[in-house]
Amino acid sequence: GIVGVAPNVRLASVKVVNDDGFIYPEYAVCGFMWAAQRGMDVTNNSYYIDPFEFWCDDQPDQAAVREAVARAVNWSNSRGVVSAAAAGNSGLDLTVNTRDEGSPDDAAQPTPRTINQGCKDIPAQVPGVVTVASLTQAGQLSYFSNRGLGEIDVAAPGSRILSTIPGGKYGLKSGTSMASPHVAGVLALMKSAHPELTPAQMVQKLEDDATPTACSAPQYDEGAACVGTPDLNSYYGHGIVNALKAVQ
Repeated sequence: GIVGVAPNVRLASVKVVNDDGFIYPEYAVCGFMWAAQRGMDVTNNSYYIDPFEFWCDDQPDQAAVREAVARAVNWSNSRGVVSAAAAGNSGLDLTVNTRDEGSPDDAAQPTPRTINQGCKDIPAQVPGVVTVASLTQAGQLSYFSNRGLGEIDVAAPGSRILSTIPGGKYGLKSGTSMASPHVAGVLALMKSAHPELTPAQMVQKLEDDATPTACSAPQYDEGAACVGTPDLNSYYGHGIVNALKAVQ
């Protein structure tokens, strides 16, 4: 096997995906609530809720979904659960994105649409969720990682991560879905060392203890320039997650 970030914690897999591979809103809502009802301390959310990559508040049905997921996250927070989520792998700046090219993803043919800043990736952009960007092995933002000043909380390794895969094998995987579990593991370590902390206090400590990281040059897209300071920028948020400081 592979030794993870927090090797002695108890793990549980909460099924929020159907047999066709889709994670619809009601599944995610139930997942957040189920975790809270059973006393979990941390959840990792390496997905976006289908069928839309971005859910818009000017569309009543989509706005209702956003409200439902936000309520579920807020309720789980009130029960002591802190949640990390993948920022997404579209290489977008979440503060200025204007197009959704792949939604709905359960249709035979997606219908590209114009979107605005009232459209959000959920659960990553739900208040109270720790949004995680992906790093390369060199410690720079992965080319695929979404970004955005004020949208990214912290960054963690997400490129070419070695782990176990189905069939009793090992494999290298890349994505913000690999970065988010690193942060969930650090949150688990933090909870073990500081059980008295509330979810909000854990998030604050995670951000405060992150290693400030100055903007780097975009690796592929010259239009993806980093903005901000070492303490808070669009690539790394508050910085690279720091497990040692998080438990001190």
